[in-house]
Amino acid sequence: MNNANWDDLRIFLAAARSGSLSAASRELDSNQPTVGRRIAALEQALGMRLIQRHSQGLTLTEEGRRILEIVEDMDRAATTLSRLPQGGHGTVSGTVRIAAPEGLAVRVLAPALSGFARSHPDIEIILEPSSASADLTRGEADIAVRLYRPGTQDLVVRRIRDMEFGLYASADYLLHHGVPATTAAVQQHRFIGYGEGLRDHPENRWLEALIGTARFALRSDNTLTRLTAARAGMGIAVLPHLLTTGATLERVLPDITPPPRTIWLVVHRDLQHVARNRLVMEFLAETLAAA
Repeated sequence: MNNANWDDLRIFLAAARSGSLSAASRELDSNQPTVGRRIAALEQALGMRLIQRHSQGLTLTEEGRRILEIVEDMDRAATTLSRLPQGGHGTVSGTVRIAAPEGLAVRVLAPALSGFARSHPDIEIILEPSSASADLTRGEADIAVRLYRPGTQDLVVRRIRDMEFGLYASADYLLHHGVPATTAAVQQHRFIGYGEGLRDHPENRWLEALIGTARFALRSDNTLTRLTAARAGMGIAVLPHLLTTGATLERVLPDITPPPRTIWLVVHRDLQHVARNRLVMEFLAETLAAA
């Protein structure tokens, strides 16, 4: 690969992983013609055909599959190299990227980060709120907060606490629709549920079993959307207790509770001993445990 350009190899890797030039261009913040030209230049430099384009995207040729294995090894090596502890002494500095569910990121972590920043002004935090799980093995985040225990052997996990849920509604909703006193009474109410992407989560399955044929006024995979809709009086929502503090919501049927979820702190094993990561992990653990 003496004549191959690493940037072109990176573009080929994105196209092979995503399955199309258009998807690769979005991932790389480029455009489809440029991605196509760079892959063509790589093919010319290597003297072999790597991809076969078709209406549904692309497939790799036999040579393309061989090159992909090599490039993936190179990508993993580059990621490992970037994770090596930085030299030097004194103040801990650098950037730490945190991936967390949007509800916890916005309602719990972000408000607490100002205190961390005062104590550690040379550490830059990138907080990525998302319901999707960042791939730590590919360097999409340094540390992740998750609501399930990952099984990948390259990841180190730490159990923080159980996160308990309840049914919540606004005072205005309950004023106009009444307060359900029994589980049978919920059939007459409107609910706020999870979207298709998170529909199989335990607390949403519990909610769907509870309400039977009652109507969902809104479904969303975004926790903050569900929280906001509940505050606006759109219906009854199942929400984590720790997100409802100060949200002007009232607990409904407190004697029945959805199954709890466990909060896990996750880091790649190559990063667990980096000083700035250790500091951030302790902050996350303390903040989430106290929420």
